[in-house]
Formats: sequence, C-alpha cells, structure tokens
Amino acid sequence: MDSPDAPPPNDQPAKHDPPANPRDAPRPIAGSRPMCISAFLLVTLMVLAADLGLKAYAFNHVADVPVVLDPDVPDTMNVPYHDPAVLVPGVLNLQLTANTGAIFGMGKGSRWVFVFVSLLAVGFVGRVFWRSPAKAKLMHVALALILAGALGNLFDRICFAAVRDMLHLFPDTNLPWNLTWPGGAQGLYPWIFNLADVALLFGVLIVVWVTWKNAPPQSAAGTTPG
Repeated sequence: MDSPDAPPPNDQPAKHDPPANPRDAPRPIAGSRPMCISAFLLVTLMVLAADLGLKAYAFNHVADVPVVLDPDVPDTMNVPYHDPAVLVPGVLNLQLTANTGAIFGMGKGSRWVFVFVSLLAVGFVGRVFWRSPAKAKLMHVALALILAGALGNLFDRICFAAVRDMLHLFPDTNLPWNLTWPGGAQGLYPWIFNLADVALLFGVLIVVWVTWKNAPPQSAAGTTPG
C-alpha cells in the first residue's frame, strides 16, 4: 500500500524552459515609440523648411527681378541671366537654374516619372523608418534627411515642373591641366544643386556607413560565426 505522502508513481519532475537569450527577445521598433516618430518628423520638417525657404528666397532676391517658374509657360523655365550672389568668395555662390531632369540634368522632360519615383521613395523610406530598431538614432536622422530631400524636390516637380537649384560650389575654380567634364564644362564642380540634394547625399552616405559598421563580422573563410 502506497504511503499517502508519496508522489504518484507516474508523476515526473516539473520541467522548466531554459531562460531566453536576451538577444533573441523582440526589440522595439521606431514605429512603436512616439519619441522616435516625433524626432524623425521634426528633423524632416526642419530640413524641408530650410530647403523650401532657401529656394523661395533665392528665386525672389538673387536675380534683378523675382523669377517665377510657370509650367504652363515654357519660356519661364529658362531662368534669365543674372549676376550670382556670393556667399563665400571662391567657394559658394547663389546662381539660379531650373532643372527639369534628375541628377546632373539627366532625363529632362520626364516630370511625372520623377514624381512617381519620388512617391515610391517617400513610401519606402517611411516603411524602413517605421520598422527600424527604436535605438537606431543615427539611422533615423539619415532617413529623415533622405525623406526631406525627396519631399523638397517632389514639391518643386509638382508645383513648378522643375527643381529649383541655386548652390554653385567652387564657381571660380577650373579643373587642372585644362581638363573638362563630358559636355565641355571646365569648372571644378559645374553642377548647381540645392539643399534637398545635399540632404539626400548625406542621408545616403550615413545609411551606407551605418549599414557597413553594423554588418556582422565574417570569419576568415568568409562566413559569419554561428
């Protein structure tokens, strides 16, 4: 006869799951943190406001008369000749131009293609930010720069059918040894750009750097350690 204090013969000791590895726990995403969203939107709006503000100021004050771009009047897309405004002698001027293409003036006349691509880019950047780790602050800044740059040039394409450019870097310096760029330009940097372009460039560079820095180390055989 079994003792009343003895455990049933078929009972097994209770098993406990091993403690979970903290690194395997789900990490909060930026989209779940109001502070991350607020900071992301603040950086985006600040850069966007700076870009649109400089565009408005330059096109109203650099030339002798305000330059108004009207997509229904093709002649207005040709900015009249004007003396540049010197910001930093030999380094940076304000000189107005209307770019109906993309980077370096490529793809002129493809306004709605660029609008569509820009809208896709805006949606993609927003999705990447939303799903990014909440602690990836530098990545959030980079994505905000990219979003602001895309929105700044998207605004121009929709409202003016061209991107307003005005920043001319090293205006008085030519390439050494009488070299020229394709097309015959001799300037050290002959292209005119805007703050949206600067934001896009630095945003992409930061994303590349952060991605490279956070890449898992590889073993000598070229595989990640298990």
